[in-house]
Amino acid sequence: MPNNPNWKLFLQFTLALICPLLIVVCIYTKSTSFVAANFYHCQWLDTMFTWYTYLGDGIVVAALIIACWVMRKRSIAIKLLLSYLISGLVVQLLKEMFHAPRPRTFFAENLYSHFIEGVTHGGYASFPSGHTTTAFAAAAILACNSRKQIVAVLVFWMAVLVGYSRMYLGQHFLEDVLAGIITGIATAMIIEYGYQSFITKYKTNKRASSITYEQSAAIGL
Repeated sequence: MPNNPNWKLFLQFTLALICPLLIVVCIYTKSTSFVAANFYHCQWLDTMFTWYTYLGDGIVVAALIIACWVMRKRSIAIKLLLSYLISGLVVQLLKEMFHAPRPRTFFAENLYSHFIEGVTHGGYASFPSGHTTTAFAAAAILACNSRKQIVAVLVFWMAVLVGYSRMYLGQHFLEDVLAGIITGIATAMIIEYGYQSFITKYKTNKRASSITYEQSAAIGL
């Protein structure tokens, strides 16, 4: 795995987040943790999170990929693209497999009522949270490829807020968000490991081919 200290810092932060969330998910029901996470609402937070949650949307990731490509950070752009495509495929497969109800559908008996019209949707595509998955996969890639510690810390908390926004907006339960975090991080780790292995093997083969060519040229073949 990458030796970048910022990558290790990001993983430490993520593990420190996942562990207590796992405990909460195991102890409390999905409805209890959801209502607890939504203890406070106001108009400006409704508006803010309605827009903020788009940081976990594919459009934002696409813009980020284009920006990295234009800035000649091609490897980061490729990793971001792969992370989005692979994690997105995994999320869609899991959604189809679990067919879990979203909060608005789950709370059909009016046990919880703060849903934002035009923003909160019902249906059966709750597990896992796609926006959270996308946010954490992208954040992990950026942290792994950054030389600045502040970047790793910043993208981590930005991803955390995306996850919380999904609960605040009534789109997902805590377990959906937790699964999104794990899926996003796992995808990023696989991509980083796979990409580095590919580059290492490519450079080794290229070096071997170059040496073979030089040896052949030296003996006049």
